[in-house]
Amino acid sequence: MPRRRILTSLIAAALLVGACGGGDGGADAETSTGVSGATGEIDRDGTFRYIFVQNPSTLDPHRSTNPWDMIFFRLAYDQLIWKNQSGDLEPMLATEWEFVDDGAAFELALREDVTFIDGEPFDAEAVRENLERAMSLPESAHRGSLARVESVEAVEEHRVRVNLSGPGGNLPDLFSSTVGSMISPAALDNPDLDQNPVGSGMAKLVEYIPGQVNRWERNEDYWDPEAAQAKTYEIYAQTASPTRVNMLAAGQGELTYLMPQDQESAEAAGLTVAPSLSTTIFSLYLNAGKEGLDDPLVREAIEHAVDRQGLIDGVFFGAGKPLAQMLPPDHWAYHAEVTPDNTDYGYDPEKARELLAEAGHADGLELEMIIPSLDDHRALAEALVPMLAEVGITVSSRVVESPTTAVTFFSRQEGDFYPGAGAPIVDPTNQYQRNLPGQFANPWENTSEEFVEAWNASLEGTSREERLPGVHAMIEQDKELRNVIPIMLFTPPSAWSDNVVLPEGYVPAYAPHFRGVGVTGD
Repeated sequence: MPRRRILTSLIAAALLVGACGGGDGGADAETSTGVSGATGEIDRDGTFRYIFVQNPSTLDPHRSTNPWDMIFFRLAYDQLIWKNQSGDLEPMLATEWEFVDDGAAFELALREDVTFIDGEPFDAEAVRENLERAMSLPESAHRGSLARVESVEAVEEHRVRVNLSGPGGNLPDLFSSTVGSMISPAALDNPDLDQNPVGSGMAKLVEYIPGQVNRWERNEDYWDPEAAQAKTYEIYAQTASPTRVNMLAAGQGELTYLMPQDQESAEAAGLTVAPSLSTTIFSLYLNAGKEGLDDPLVREAIEHAVDRQGLIDGVFFGAGKPLAQMLPPDHWAYHAEVTPDNTDYGYDPEKARELLAEAGHADGLELEMIIPSLDDHRALAEALVPMLAEVGITVSSRVVESPTTAVTFFSRQEGDFYPGAGAPIVDPTNQYQRNLPGQFANPWENTSEEFVEAWNASLEGTSREERLPGVHAMIEQDKELRNVIPIMLFTPPSAWSDNVVLPEGYVPAYAPHFRGVGVTGD
């Protein structure tokens, strides 16, 4: 039996033992691009309950460093631009947008029928105040993303102009994310905005118990009356995948995502199960400032030590695709030459041992791994230890609370590396921005003039096609730095109960939205 198949079998067996302990539109059709849901009549007074692994890190979009918060932001806030499930951009608060003056500015025409839940009107002044706060707030997570914005003007009541100091080709995608989530201008200085959001979204927060549940009620004055098909939305926090299955089976929820090894038990419980729509990428985040890892030969050796397909088959039961870059194969900017099949990036333990010896570690190297306290991260970490041991890297590990991982690793610089799941993709520049100087995720300043030049070039152009050469150059320069080693696109199964009604073409995502999703009265 080949070594990979032996490894896969052993990992799968170990995980099975461990598991025993532990966009918008119609509502009912199955299409070629979607999955089926219930076909009964939607109960407009019903409650839809989603079970996720965590509550939001904050409900203030400008302070959010966790893109998973978008699950909650899409209830409370509207975005300027909507990114659909195919990754294409559609109107939301902005009805039209374009680059003008040869790319020197970006203009958006705005909806005229939107009001925030506190009664404040949505207009160009509201957009200006939001973007200026995101650029100037000391705790803002988006100052870097908006660094090329020189000023924002309300040129008409419902038309806003964003003046640029340099290329800004990523703005349309940015405005579909946290950056584009609009807060009521009257609430921008509210001290409790982190737990009391004031947006124009389809639902209002009515109860928030951190670490347990948050409850929302439909915004009856919402500009799109078909968006909120349930009267109440509840999002529960539960880190254990088997428990999430049990909650759905017991009628305590309608939708969740699972670890792949729990798919059979979910199906046995009568739940519908299908692969999640996902752009989430598991990677190894390396502390390039630590002794040993400060050598690029060691970082390259680690990449060659990782059997990506073995991890996918053995840990995640086939729910993923191997990657050597931070973009999935169907993304518009995917670099077809940066793959695990390329000998520069693929699995090669012999080459890994040679590189370690060349770096002066022929007798081995000891590293500490930080493990976020989530079941999928733990499983991945456990499988990585023997792979690294095979090439001479001995790993000690310790578990940290998932929400504190970034602070532990990047702020306090504890640990040598950790396995992490990159959040849903906003724009390619966001995936690689960590390599720039002065970034929170690059406190050791491991960068290069070539990378900075390529990152800047990736912003040039007013269309995706025009930006592609710069994006590909950025991806190539990232592989020279290896601050992060991408492993796989993770496509875990989603499970839902038989009373869930899904919009036509809707695919439950790893980070879902709930527009058009409802429940029957059964």
